[in-house]
Amino acid sequence: MREKDDPQRMSWDTADENRYEQSIAMKIPGYAHMHDLMERLLASSLINQPKARLLVVGAGGGKEVTLLGSRHAEWSFTGVDLSEPMLQLAAKRVAELNLETRVELRMTSVEAMSEEEVYDGATCMLMLHFVQGLEAKKRLLHSLAAKLKPESPLLIAAVNADLHSPAYTTIMKAWREHMLHVGITVDEWERFADSLGRESDPISSEVMVQLLKECGFADITRYFGSFWVEGYYASRI
Repeated sequence: MREKDDPQRMSWDTADENRYEQSIAMKIPGYAHMHDLMERLLASSLINQPKARLLVVGAGGGKEVTLLGSRHAEWSFTGVDLSEPMLQLAAKRVAELNLETRVELRMTSVEAMSEEEVYDGATCMLMLHFVQGLEAKKRLLHSLAAKLKPESPLLIAAVNADLHSPAYTTIMKAWREHMLHVGITVDEWERFADSLGRESDPISSEVMVQLLKECGFADITRYFGSFWVEGYYASRI
């Protein structure tokens, strides 16, 4: 998770890092399925690289590194995030699964990483919409592409909402009903709904695909959708 005072820090309207995983899983229908598909796509892409090195962008909380690390005993991971509390939570979960020898967690950004570091694949799950402005999103995606070997896979998910779409109100109403039905409070919903376009900067599906193309990715394929949340597979050119 990232925080509100930094435009590149995630903020899924929760200040309690220990509640984050439960909260976000309730908010996004199919959250676990989205990550399961992510792992299967990575595994299929890296079938000939049994000792793959993966870059996990937005690794706070530990969801991706623990899921992938527990399923692939020879993969290794570098996880980056800008939230110290969330990285501490990730470190705790990594330790619980005895993955410390294969997981390195750093409080840094992709842009600040050494140019010499290259990876066999990467994930960037549910953080791009918290990066404010197209130019900042481009910088992140360009930096991410620079860290990948040619033809390496990227699995990326984000809130891709066209805030001016005629369907926006209808989809938000349906999402509200889902959240309230599974136990999200009205206050939590209102904070989330108010954050779109303010604390976060979602882009449309079309803009997402165009940005990926401009930043060095091809074979861009949507693999998951849930209200405004989308997941994409892409490969580094």
